Amino acid sequence: MLRDPIRTLAALALLGSALLGLSAQAQAQTRPNLVVMGEDADEDSVPRGNRIFQRVIAELSETMNLRGYNVYDETAVAMGITQANRVRRRDAELIEVARAVQNPPLDVVAVFQVYASASKSAYSDIVRPEVRIPGRLLNVRTGQSLGAFEVAGLQLPPLPQGCDRECLLERVGAEAKSIAADVATALTAKLDGAIAPRRAAEAGAPLNTLPPALPGAEPPPAAAAAGESCGGLPTAYVVRLTGFSSQEVQAAEEYMAAFRCYEHHRPVRSGGATAEYWYETRSDSARLGRNLRLMLEHMSAPGQVQFSGNTFVISRVATR
Repeated sequence: MLRDPIRTLAALALLGSALLGLSAQAQAQTRPNLVVMGEDADEDSVPRGNRIFQRVIAELSETMNLRGYNVYDETAVAMGITQANRVRRRDAELIEVARAVQNPPLDVVAVFQVYASASKSAYSDIVRPEVRIPGRLLNVRTGQSLGAFEVAGLQLPPLPQGCDRECLLERVGAEAKSIAADVATALTAKLDGAIAPRRAAEAGAPLNTLPPALPGAEPPPAAAAAGESCGGLPTAYVVRLTGFSSQEVQAAEEYMAAFRCYEHHRPVRSGGATAEYWYETRSDSARLGRNLRLMLEHMSAPGQVQFSGNTFVISRVATR
């Protein structure tokens, strides 16, 4: 007589643990995947391939890497889908390339520009280099700006007399590398703030209650403790429900609003057999996918969960 209740309690404990994501693995995956890319469409900017450009991108990548971020080389991850070493690229091309990379999935793109020149003093023959490096962070999936910073207007040491092109590239490259380190430090500080852990009670999700199960469904697992933190980059997904009844869609929407680290959602389209939502959360795609499959199980709704890019498609499998 006690076997079924014990099995039920054990199953609920396992499902609750998966839904709430209380393991150390949840905390270990809060750092987003990042790629550093240079925008050189402006003819006045230093082009990709120039040694000044290469020193800047190397310094940006190294500084962000040392700050704990997973920094990937653009050429290494995109060489199979786009021509390597293209120059004079606009930001639209950079964003499209970042979104097209599937392995690994990229979360943030750091876009920078390098402006370098040398100007002669109006009162003497002293020549001073001038370097300006603006940088910004973009969420790859949503296009949201996560921060920007620029270093410019510094009084740089003058160039030595008779400084030729080789001398100019080396001197300006050294100054640009130093400035790039300041830009990278500022950008990573902004990114740290964007992924800073939030307490679950402040995340906007009603975590103390979950929606009642549909008739015949198993009871939902316990809700998350109010004091738990949600760290990670706020990420947006498209969640599309197909083949569900209006009652099931309402229940599914309440479940999704109760997931841990939920930010908010917005209906995009709704019809007789399809409902689509813009869903923002601090959970990663793997955890959200598990939660959606558990949601179907608790609703006793046979279905499939498919994921590609930033879209989850939840299809109701009709049965007799």
